Amino acid sequence: MFDLATKSEARPLTDIREFGTQLIRTEDLDPVYSGLYRAKLPKPQLERALIAYWSFYSLGFAAYASEAEGDEFWNRMETAAVNEQPSPLGGRWPRATERRHFRGIKCVNAIRWLRKEEPEYWAQSLAEAKTEKEVMTRVNTWPMFGDWIAFKAADMMERVYGAKIGFDPNIGLMYDSPRKALDLLVLDMEFITDSRSPEGFYHNLLSFFSSHRAPPDKGRYCNAQEVETILCKWGSMKSGHYHVGKDLTEVRHALKGWGETADQIIKVMPQEVKND
Repeated sequence: MFDLATKSEARPLTDIREFGTQLIRTEDLDPVYSGLYRAKLPKPQLERALIAYWSFYSLGFAAYASEAEGDEFWNRMETAAVNEQPSPLGGRWPRATERRHFRGIKCVNAIRWLRKEEPEYWAQSLAEAKTEKEVMTRVNTWPMFGDWIAFKAADMMERVYGAKIGFDPNIGLMYDSPRKALDLLVLDMEFITDSRSPEGFYHNLLSFFSSHRAPPDKGRYCNAQEVETILCKWGSMKSGHYHVGKDLTEVRHALKGWGETADQIIKVMPQEVKND
């Protein structure tokens, strides 16, 4: 329906359908998923990388931590949590904005609580869940793991780990960020839909993106998981905090210097989006 160039347009992609199509095509939808999936890490290492990533939300650190096993893995996690010794890159250990509250003594205690099991156990404990709600309920029992990161864990278990987890088709209506984006869409008079309600726009988007293959493996068509991400990123773009390609650039940069696994992931990451 849209004739999209390979490069990102300099003009804002104000139509969410065009914007979302660009996200899917460039794989800026979530480049972390693409990098981890395509790196084909041994399963135990992938499990360690997931736990480290959900904790600190830094793929560079997750790659570095995943190279260690058993106690050494937990030592790296606790060192990052304490954040007194300099990181391998010098300075403080990374913590993404999304996990900015994962710090201080509560963060250290959370790592020590998780340390009671082998690191691989925590990802494995989610693999048999049937729904995203079941994954979230389990992750919510981990100290300092709230609903947002619990939902992210469910999404990554399905998209990256390959677990057969079903998602509520209305997740884009259930959470604050995508719901706020839908409220903005109601004001877009150029978006033609039968029902000018958040629900009407949402189901229109589900229908539109259902013809697109979902990255990273393209093994199924896009569904509510991808639409939820598109809505969140579109809302961020409308507020001036995001453009197509932003996450790709930031994730690739965050991997540099973190060791062999990080280098391996960079090699298989989608290329950065060039702006005209």
